[in-house]
Amino acid sequence: MSAVTEYENREAAFISKITASTTHEIRNVLAIVKESAGLIEDMVKASGKGRPLKHDRLIRAVNRIDAQVTRGADLLTNLNRFAHSLDHPTELIDVKVEVDRVAMLCERFARLRGHAVSVEHGRDGVSTEVNALLFHMSLCCAVDCCQDRLAEPGSVRLITGESGGDVAITLRAEAPSTHTPPSPRAAPGWEKLQGLVGELGGRVEASTDECHLNVLLPAGRVPGKPHQESRIP
Repeated sequence: MSAVTEYENREAAFISKITASTTHEIRNVLAIVKESAGLIEDMVKASGKGRPLKHDRLIRAVNRIDAQVTRGADLLTNLNRFAHSLDHPTELIDVKVEVDRVAMLCERFARLRGHAVSVEHGRDGVSTEVNALLFHMSLCCAVDCCQDRLAEPGSVRLITGESGGDVAITLRAEAPSTHTPPSPRAAPGWEKLQGLVGELGGRVEASTDECHLNVLLPAGRVPGKPHQESRIP
């Protein structure tokens, strides 16, 4: 298999995984909306037969629909923007925006394993020029490495910031007990993560005694390199 074909297959597999997960979530949204709409219909029909309308239940059902419509719109917006990560070989991305996107992309996978994903941001305006799809693949792999070290339900926190002139995305696996998750260096995806981040021109650093790693990437625009301006969120 040629290097190009292997790269394309890797991309296709990742895109398929994310698309399948997001569309599954959208189906859940539609199922909840249908259930709530059915409840409202039943209450309206009952009130037409002289039964008192239960306003509190009606309001709860309407609010549930409203919340799911918002969630569905967020999922579709995120999927659309994820699809546009294929538009350019490299582009200047807003790290805060893209890390938020990665957290949402990883949300269902984490939930299925009993974990959660959260984000904590440093200052605004931190950017790096990368292949956006490869950036998403790298951080999703980093989240997986951290989750693999959790022996019980816990969480992975992504923290954006800067370190020594580089863009820094720190990931910490946290468990509710006093047990400290071990280093991600022994995670099955560790070598894969190093390779992906290396393709971005960055590096990965990790603690040897706790589940804490840093993805470090060049800040700003690469001098003399053709670029595409970052997408408007």
